[in-house]
Amino acid sequence: MKHFYSQDNLRKAMSDALEAPVEKAEFFLGGNPGKAWFVVAPSTAYVVALRDDTVCAVFAQHANPDQVRAGFLALVATAPEPLVAEAQNATGLGPNDAHTRTTAYSWSRPEDKDELLFVLTTSDNNDATAQAMVSMSLVGKANNSFKAMPLRGTP
Repeated sequence: MKHFYSQDNLRKAMSDALEAPVEKAEFFLGGNPGKAWFVVAPSTAYVVALRDDTVCAVFAQHANPDQVRAGFLALVATAPEPLVAEAQNATGLGPNDAHTRTTAYSWSRPEDKDELLFVLTTSDNNDATAQAMVSMSLVGKANNSFKAMPLRGTP
C-alpha cells in the first residue's frame, strides 16, 4: 500500500528479491506485462507482482484464511480521511465457492471518478498454488474496470 503511488520505490525495495523469470512471472501477472519477485519468509513463500498497468498483487503460498481476512479487514475496512471505505460486491473479482472466498473494499471520496480497489482471495485448500492473494489497483467507479487475478490451482 505504501508504494502504490511511488511504484519505482517498490521496484527498488524488491531489488534484493529474486526476480521471477518471464515464463513464471506471466502466471502471477495474469498474462499482462510487468515484473514479479519471489520472497521467502520464515512462515511461507510470497510472490510480489507489479503489472505495468499499476495493478499490484501479493500471493502467499501458505496462509491461514481466517487470519489473512482479519488482517485484510483491519487494513482496508477504514480509509484515511478524506477517503471513505466501502465494501464491494466481489462477484466477478475472484472465486467464491466451497474452498475459496473473495472479499473487496474500495477507498475514494464521493466526488472521485476513480477508486482504490483492494481484493483478497483466500483458499483453505492446502494444495492450491497460493492460499492467499491480495491486490490493489486504481479503477473507475462507474464500471469497476478491474480484471481480477484469480488464484489458480484451486478447485
